[in-house]
Amino acid sequence: MNDILLTEAETANFLGKSIVTLGRWRRQGYGPKAVRVGRSPRYTRQSLAEFMNASAIQPGGRSAA
Repeated sequence: MNDILLTEAETANFLGKSIVTLGRWRRQGYGPKAVRVGRSPRYTRQSLAEFMNASAIQPGGRSAA
């Protein structure tokens, strides 16, 4: 695995969401996949790309998935 790990703050900033929202998403099983480093959640660029691709909306308002 050659991907850097983003902190929760970096991920929230990238997605334009709050850290609280990321925590809620994790508890609900939604959002990008996180890995634990100690007690801290971390996110890979790959998991963010997968999340965004799965959440994409096609023209006409249909989900891409």
